[in-house]
Amino acid sequence: MESQQHKLIINIKKFFLSFNNNNYLPYKNSIFHLVSTSEGIGRYLLNVLSKKKDQNFFKNFSIIFNIFNDVVYSLNYVNHKLYYSNTNFYYDKIVVTWAFENDFDKNGSFDDRYFNVNSKKLKKTLWFVIYLSKNIPKNVNNNIVLFKPITKKSFNVFNIISNSTKHISFLPKSFKYYLATISNVNYFAEIFLKQINPFLNSKVRFILMPFEGQPFQNRLIHFVKKKFLSIKTIGYIHAPPIGMPSQYIYKNSSPHKIILNGKDQLYCFTKILGWKKKQIKLLPSYRFIKYNFKFKNTIFLPLSVRNIQKILNSINFLNSKNYIDIKKFTIKKHPAALDSKKNIYFEKKMKILIKNSKKNYQKKNCSIFIGSSGAIIEALERGANVIQISDFPLLDMYSSKLWPSIIVKKIGNNTFSYELKRRGNLIKLGNKKKNLNKIFN
Repeated sequence: MESQQHKLIINIKKFFLSFNNNNYLPYKNSIFHLVSTSEGIGRYLLNVLSKKKDQNFFKNFSIIFNIFNDVVYSLNYVNHKLYYSNTNFYYDKIVVTWAFENDFDKNGSFDDRYFNVNSKKLKKTLWFVIYLSKNIPKNVNNNIVLFKPITKKSFNVFNIISNSTKHISFLPKSFKYYLATISNVNYFAEIFLKQINPFLNSKVRFILMPFEGQPFQNRLIHFVKKKFLSIKTIGYIHAPPIGMPSQYIYKNSSPHKIILNGKDQLYCFTKILGWKKKQIKLLPSYRFIKYNFKFKNTIFLPLSVRNIQKILNSINFLNSKNYIDIKKFTIKKHPAALDSKKNIYFEKKMKILIKNSKKNYQKKNCSIFIGSSGAIIEALERGANVIQISDFPLLDMYSSKLWPSIIVKKIGNNTFSYELKRRGNLIKLGNKKKNLNKIFN
């Protein structure tokens, strides 16, 4: 499996490279977001590249349904809005981030969850915030611009038709590329770029962002590299390592510099993902700080449980072999998928499984993660015992070939346990006091 993961990354690199030419202007390969955590166009393309069976677009109804939902989701972004008071002040840095209503203080500032810093602490800085809550804070400082991507859903399908026909010239060149152009993440990227463009100028020296390789980030970086040569983009890899880090493969639309939090990350980015060492700064985590937090007897759900029955069978196997006592476990939903119908259905099935199971001897306290989750690494770095259940291990499981400090043990079909050779190499936990100015210096 480890060698297969490595081969898949090589295939994805070649895939990206095939679109890095003038036939695919103006976006080139900046539009792709090939991740295993969602069910849409990016996931479909990743499955095709991994040569997963039953990925024929025209013969598989579930694929067509998921891609249709992906495209239709674009309607959520039709009605968007900017909120800001007065940005007529000198700033030479822009931080692009996300925030919710509870991140804001009464004084109008907000605490950034990715950098663990208050927006007032960074001088000469404009905070361009993708705002994800319904209600707008009553008081917002003038160095903060709120971009609310969803105010109300549109039902005007003309927007989808217009977007689909706008990119139709790519269809004869590549069906896969055309799909990526009409995805909701690329639709959002175009809206985002239009909204942030007025705040870009020759006085800006740096743009800093918690980097996820999302198309809106790629497109911004691609645009800046062409139009504002004096601006340096800095990406902070805030999320813990995942099994298949395909979204971080180096492209022309990648940041000038990135910040990593562990030696294993440095190894993976330079040896596997195509980054140069001079592009990387290694720092303790800004997001994950040292404190006592125990991962104990919890089943962590992903954004969407893909194959419910296969996961339930694996949990039942662990229970029957005394790896776990299912009656002691609680279920924790992904915070971004609390209303997911699949996850709600899975939770109901789990409660039935728990009710009908017998108490047994559990080998040790542990946490179970379903599918792909960077929280596996956080749990390991905090000393937890971890089991992962996956219905597609090629995309979900961790490999020592990519992350040298991790020890993998297969304990059943689609089921793996993990240990660390040494803590601190995957994520070096940081301290509470942060000084972001160190990044720019």
